Amino acid sequence: MIKSPLKNTQTNNLSLRTILEKIPAGSVVDTFALFSGQLEISLAEYGRFVCAHTNKYAIFEFWYTLKEEPKRMYDMVTSEGFKFDPAMFEILQEKWVAYKDPVVRSALFFMLNQVSDTGQISSGKLVPIKFNRVTLANLRTFKSPPNLHFILDKEEKLVDSINNKLSGDYVIVSAGKFSYNLFEDGKSLAYDVTKINHRELKKKFNSKKQKMILIYNYDKRVVRLFNNSCTMIDKYGRPTEHENLAVEVVVANF
Repeated sequence: MIKSPLKNTQTNNLSLRTILEKIPAGSVVDTFALFSGQLEISLAEYGRFVCAHTNKYAIFEFWYTLKEEPKRMYDMVTSEGFKFDPAMFEILQEKWVAYKDPVVRSALFFMLNQVSDTGQISSGKLVPIKFNRVTLANLRTFKSPPNLHFILDKEEKLVDSINNKLSGDYVIVSAGKFSYNLFEDGKSLAYDVTKINHRELKKKFNSKKQKMILIYNYDKRVVRLFNNSCTMIDKYGRPTEHENLAVEVVVANF
């Protein structure tokens, strides 16, 4: 199975088995809030046609570059002139987007993802992790499945991208950590952070214009909010009825 080269600390990626049971092979799936790409890669490998959406150019650029110029990115990351200097960490978090070459930006995207404790590119604290052979092998051998396409949405709000123009059979949103968004209005976001208004997302979910699946990190508020639409998932990727064992929650409106 193809592995994403990116470190993911935002979502658990445990719900694949449950999602495959809900979405038949051959279906067209629009996924939203793309970051690590592992869910999208896995769905494509299991015979779903996947359109992976993001409204963040930096995320789109990384995946587009990895798909189109994987060898050049790998050669750059492993070159002597591209060795990571811990003293430059905070400077690179602020300045990486200023480089003109998209492959350089994408290589920095990968490098900062690996050494940030949050996995985010423009935020997080430095962790003493060296690029290991497995991570670099995932980067070197990555080959995007032909039925996986990366799409840059123009809409500023994620929920506005989920509209009637979509031609797919299903919509999946990797919603991650639940929040009421109480103090987030007016805040500027980093280039690699997708903002999700969870109240607006619930309204979109309730409209039933699309068959929709939301994937949340376990939160009792999610279970209360969506009630009978929820399937809780344990750390082994199995459905569970016990909230004390739940790590993830799959919410479906069909």
